[in-house]
Amino acid sequence: MPRVLITSHYTSERLGGEAAIPLRLYKRLRRRGVETWLVAHDSDREELLAEFAAEPDRLILTSSLPGMTPVFTRGEKLPDGPRAVAWAVTQLERQLAMVPVVRRLVRELGIDVVHQPIGIAPSVPSPFRKLGAPVVIGPLNGGMVMPAAFRDRDSGLARVTQGMRRPLGGLGHQVLRGKLEAAAVLVANERTRALLPAAARRVSRPMPESAVVLEDWPEKEQDPLHTGPVRFVFLGRLVPYKSADLALHAFGRAWRQRPEIRLEIIGDGPERPALEAQAAELGIADVVEFRGWLTKPEVSERLRRSDVFLYPSLREPGGTVVLEAMATGLPSIVADWGGPAEYIAEGTGVRIDVSSRGRFLDDMAAAMVRLAEDPELRVRAGRAARARVAAHFEWDGLVDQLLTIYAEVSPASRRTTR
Repeated sequence: MPRVLITSHYTSERLGGEAAIPLRLYKRLRRRGVETWLVAHDSDREELLAEFAAEPDRLILTSSLPGMTPVFTRGEKLPDGPRAVAWAVTQLERQLAMVPVVRRLVRELGIDVVHQPIGIAPSVPSPFRKLGAPVVIGPLNGGMVMPAAFRDRDSGLARVTQGMRRPLGGLGHQVLRGKLEAAAVLVANERTRALLPAAARRVSRPMPESAVVLEDWPEKEQDPLHTGPVRFVFLGRLVPYKSADLALHAFGRAWRQRPEIRLEIIGDGPERPALEAQAAELGIADVVEFRGWLTKPEVSERLRRSDVFLYPSLREPGGTVVLEAMATGLPSIVADWGGPAEYIAEGTGVRIDVSSRGRFLDDMAAAMVRLAEDPELRVRAGRAARARVAAHFEWDGLVDQLLTIYAEVSPASRRTTR
């Protein structure tokens, strides 16, 4: 098997989402007996040292370039568009600091493949090139904008920043040529592939950006004769594009028809005070519970106690939380836009039309009522959702694909087949 070095500018199982991908990849490869190391940024030092307690020599931590830490800390406080720019600058400087370390490790450890799984944005260039080993990048997923009917939900600054992504990315790829010179670039969908430079498109391969470990998400106990409150659950950071405010509006309409339904909102963020005030204004504060941030085991428990997953995010390239809910056995209600719409197939949930705000709210409320009224439908859809995750979005399946790609690009594998 090839010897693999994973590089990651931020790595955290606790944060989940994109940040968890490198660590989950490392763990699955080691479980297969693959000689694997992880180069990570020291901002995640405490968590990573605990994760690597049994194999400390397989973790290599690097620091930011001098003077760059304030870019991240101050950038986190900026509005949406400028914050994305600050984050792109931060990830690039962290990766640049890693390059000489990675080159040294490739020589010292006899590395056959360097894998850069994140960042997942196709427009952000990569500095990982001429490392002494072939580079695999991705899975990438991005290029999302709001649906036309909801563009006003983005600030003017955010829209300007989004419009600049492709031209600035094109220039960046010419300077930092990692994606142009990679042995393989993995892409989640055609939308993402189209945003890559031509050289990267030529070596692109399809692969889901998100996946779950099924045993981390035990299936809920299904009850086709369900009685009592029907529990809807929203899970995500409380920021505008996740559209928890629209979920509240639609839930309020559905509740007036089915007063036995309840809504639980898991997550935290700058929108929480406004959302709590909105629930009060809509007269649904007594049937909506704000849980705040929870650990992964706590989230898993809350999902198993729920009946339907509600996730109307309008600018979501992926959406791992949707897969986690599906793995738990919940039918989902999602916007027919971006990553969540790609996960939800016929019979596993409901995709909501995004052609207008009015129709979006009407259809979301109608879907809630329909699922609240039909426990057998919820059971069928939930079981189909878990089966879909097991077949297409489970980490072991992704690792199978990655090992095939590593073998194809690895000089060691090519030597053994001659």
